[in-house]
Parts: sequence; C-alpha cells; structure tokens
Amino acid sequence: KTPAFLAGLLVLAACSTYKAKPQLHYYHGQNVPEGYINVVRATAEEIEFQIRVEFSETRLYHLVLEGDNPVAEGWFSTLRTGGQFYNVTIKPSKGLAFEPGKTYRLCVGQQNPQAVQMSSNNYQCIVDYTFVFQEKS
Repeated sequence: KTPAFLAGLLVLAACSTYKAKPQLHYYHGQNVPEGYINVVRATAEEIEFQIRVEFSETRLYHLVLEGDNPVAEGWFSTLRTGGQFYNVTIKPSKGLAFEPGKTYRLCVGQQNPQAVQMSSNNYQCIVDYTFVFQEKS
C-alpha cells in the first residue's frame, strides 16, 4: 500500500504545481549581432521575423515576451529553405495584441514553458532579441 500511496501523493503534488500559464523567469539568452534578427512585417495581430541565426535543432520554441509574460508563443521550424535565414510569423495569444511603442523580447528556447515549470521557475532563452514594436507592412 505504501508505494501506491506515495505514487498518488507525487501525482497530486505534480498536478498542484502545474499551471496552464506558468509564472517563469525568462533568462536572457545570447544577444545576437545587429541584423541577425529583423522584423519584416508587424501589425497588432501578427509579427513576422526574419532570423539569420543558425541552430542545430530543426524546431524551436519561439516566444514574444512583455517582461516575463508571454504575449505570443509556439513551435516553429528553423529550417532554411534555400537561403541564409528562416521566417517566423507569430500571432498573439487569444485576447492579446501587440501594442505600438511597447518593448518586447523574442526568446527562442528548446522547450515549451509548460514542460519547464515542472522542474524549475526559470526558462533559458538560447537567443534573445529585444525590440520596440512599431507597425510595419
């Protein structure tokens, strides 16, 4: 009975620490040199980035953050199709919008934040790009 009871307690503890929107600290990753990440298009409903950073992974998690709050996020391919860059078009989460004049960060990481929260309150960005949002077509 004891192993089953302990397993039950572990499941309850894991469930009680899981949050759909985890409160994580997003550690700054490597700041890339000027021109390695550019905003190609930007509206309140989506931003398109052109990213020249070369990754060994074929898919990475991209987040647009306002402070430590994700505004937009998702898994995106990092494959370059015949060029020196790849593009990511990311939309804000439901009920949110990108706002002119606000400072945001593009954080590229190796994991989904929900997976990280089970073991840590810290999310490591492997690449970090800070920008002030301005509409651009």
